Amino acid sequence: MTFKYNALDTTGRSINGTIEADNEQYAKSELKSRGLYIVSIKEVSKKETKNKVLFSFGLKQRLPIILSRQLSSLLKGGVPLFQALTIMANQMEGEKEKEILNYLKDQVRGGTPLSMALKAYPDIFDELFVYSVQAGEKSGALDSILTYQADMLERRAAARGKIKAALTYPAIMAVVGTGVLFFLIGYVVPMVIKIFERMNQALPLSTRILIGMTNLMNEYFYYIILTPFLLFILFRGVRKDPRWKRLWHRLLLNIPGFKNFYIMVLINSFARVLATLLKSGIPMLQSLIAVSGTMKNVIVSEAILKMAEMVEEGLDLSAAMRNTRIFPPYVADMAKVGETGGNLEEMLTNVSEYYEANVNQRITAFTAMVEPVIILLMGAVIAFVLVSILLPLFEMNKILIKR
Repeated sequence: MTFKYNALDTTGRSINGTIEADNEQYAKSELKSRGLYIVSIKEVSKKETKNKVLFSFGLKQRLPIILSRQLSSLLKGGVPLFQALTIMANQMEGEKEKEILNYLKDQVRGGTPLSMALKAYPDIFDELFVYSVQAGEKSGALDSILTYQADMLERRAAARGKIKAALTYPAIMAVVGTGVLFFLIGYVVPMVIKIFERMNQALPLSTRILIGMTNLMNEYFYYIILTPFLLFILFRGVRKDPRWKRLWHRLLLNIPGFKNFYIMVLINSFARVLATLLKSGIPMLQSLIAVSGTMKNVIVSEAILKMAEMVEEGLDLSAAMRNTRIFPPYVADMAKVGETGGNLEEMLTNVSEYYEANVNQRITAFTAMVEPVIILLMGAVIAFVLVSILLPLFEMNKILIKR
């Protein structure tokens, strides 16, 4: 729950801000522990919370990178956090970016941790970003954590850019091909069908299939167009339900052909975040709990929490990995080598780099394959339509020649 408060500090200065807490009593206790005298406090309604993120479209990709990169540089230069945020807010040209930075600055000035302030914009700063900042605050290595975040986000942005660039031409081809197909089935084929109806002869199988597809499309055109959008909306709604979310995440871990790639992405994220947290001086148990919260898959997140329980009971990380059976033996073996040699963080970094290279190779291969596949599919569909139309016409021409 989010609460908006007005309070006075020890100097009598008025402070406004928000705080996350389970209930109002916990919120008041937290504010009092900061040495603040509460003037007023009230829960922020869901409507108010939504208004904060209505304008987040387009910022999700660039603002976390800007914030992490510039803020880490300023902190490394010895600039206090509040002053660093003030400098960044003054430098921002966009009104939306400036508004968000001013909000973060005001919250930090009021004594709210930066990680807590970031939660007001969940559509911009995801859980991984917030957890990482929180870990940096607890360990006193916020500048290092932010540098890692900037590097990781920039790599992701570069990968997305490559994928978008590689898929632009195939996407255009698919749109144009689909438009041509709709034109043929919606206008050309119905006119030709009238000619076929006057012919007293059997039509080829491909032509009968085409006629059936045309009738179906013309009769249920709007349903065919709206169905994908409705399914997408339904999927987004169902995915938020915990039971369906768990089922979906389990399915992702077992889809043939996609399973290995998906696990590679998760392992890359797990190893890199865990290595960064351990390098920042955060204990193994706390690091595993923090990493579990950054995982995009519920099943893997729960497996990491089980690993944390095993580590708390005295088991090594490598042994805990083997017991969960989520991670491939290679990852557990590398962790074992790191534990034996006293360089676990370095081994985890190597694991992350290995899987990141594999992920990039698969993405490159996939994007290179998409273009010819789409061209072949669209060519085959359009060729089927043309052949289905022309075959009966050729037959009719033969009959006319014989007469």
